[in-house]
Amino acid sequence: MAQTTLKARLLVGSLIVLPLVLILAGLAQDRAYRSSLSAAEQVRLERYFYLLFSLAEMDGDSLNLPSVLIEPDLEQTNSGVYAFVYNAQGDLIWQSSSSRLIEPTPGAGVFGAQPSPGELVLSHLPTDAEDSFYASFDVLWETDRGVTNPYRFALVHSGESYYSALKAFRQQQWRGLLLATASVIFIQALLLVWALRPLSYLARALGQMHRGETAQLRGEYPGEIQEVVTRLNRVLQSESHLRQRYRDSLSDLAHSLKTPLAVLKSAPIPDGAGVYGRQVLEQIERMDQVVKYQLQRAANQHGSGTRSRILLTEAAERITASLKKIYRDKNINFTIDVPARLAFVGDEQDLLEILGNLLDNACKYGQGQVTLSAQLQQEQLQITVDDDGDGIAETLRDNSLERGQRLDTSKPGQGIGLAICADIAAGYHGQLKISRSPLGGARFTVKLPGSEVKD
Repeated sequence: MAQTTLKARLLVGSLIVLPLVLILAGLAQDRAYRSSLSAAEQVRLERYFYLLFSLAEMDGDSLNLPSVLIEPDLEQTNSGVYAFVYNAQGDLIWQSSSSRLIEPTPGAGVFGAQPSPGELVLSHLPTDAEDSFYASFDVLWETDRGVTNPYRFALVHSGESYYSALKAFRQQQWRGLLLATASVIFIQALLLVWALRPLSYLARALGQMHRGETAQLRGEYPGEIQEVVTRLNRVLQSESHLRQRYRDSLSDLAHSLKTPLAVLKSAPIPDGAGVYGRQVLEQIERMDQVVKYQLQRAANQHGSGTRSRILLTEAAERITASLKKIYRDKNINFTIDVPARLAFVGDEQDLLEILGNLLDNACKYGQGQVTLSAQLQQEQLQITVDDDGDGIAETLRDNSLERGQRLDTSKPGQGIGLAICADIAAGYHGQLKISRSPLGGARFTVKLPGSEVKD
């Protein structure tokens, strides 16, 4: 599964969490608004009840209300407000003029549904068109003879105004929530760009250090990142010192071993030594070969140490100048096709070791034409060395990169040059490949870290 960026993760998280939070907030607002509308509806209906209570009078054992009321809503037909009064037996004894064209609510006069007198009960009454509000208020009315009679006052109010107000609120609310969501996400994206910008600076600084432009991470960062940068710089400095001490120790060891081996190699074989003398000389040669190879291999175990940039043309000219003297008799024609500002990012000795071995190998086995070319591809330097010799058979190319493998024993050497080059390239996460050269001989292609030096 591909790893996403921190910015993408935070944005996806915002896209999930923020709408969810706003939706929950919208639902809470909707519920609160509906509660406020219901409370307003109850207050409005209470006003009608108190009006009816003020107009009602006992006439003997009967409760009477005037046929004409002062409230227009209760007088106008189909006004949306309808009043009814029921006696204890559930019989309708009065209804407002506004309700002449509607049927009374079934079962409205059944007193068993009312828990106790003096309490307003509000509920929704479904109709064919829309929900209406139904409110009932039970009272106990005392006659002149002291007899208490229960009555139920009922009101039916159309829910048109209630649902219109609720619909308008919801439309405005969700438009506002959508705008708020888009605004918050946009602001969140800007904040993420601003907050994560130091990480971009850090990545740029790491790239500069990797290309050899700086030895340590530079720049000022927020506290959380600055602590990491400071500790990383300390690790790099410590590793650089350790690497230098390691190289110095290897150099001292190489110097200490080379001298006695050189003495043994230069010592004459006594007369009569015969096969034994040749075996001793062969083992001394092998010891010298193993020491050189292992020291070179240890010295090229690259870590995260600092690197410098070395112009490839300068290193190539130095080596070809020396090889022209060594192979003066072959009259080698060197062709260097390398851009002037192309540079290797790493240790200079590593570059000289690779170029020296590859060019020396081309001079040794070529007929007189050696070409060195290079190009930069995505911060990777590709160096190619071609010769016009006999080349290397495809079945033997992998073996030629192994330590001590000499395909042509007629030429002097120890068979470790190509192995050293492959080890150095591997230390830089590169590789060395052998193929057929357009000149007819062998082509050696090595990939190493590189960059282009700017003026």
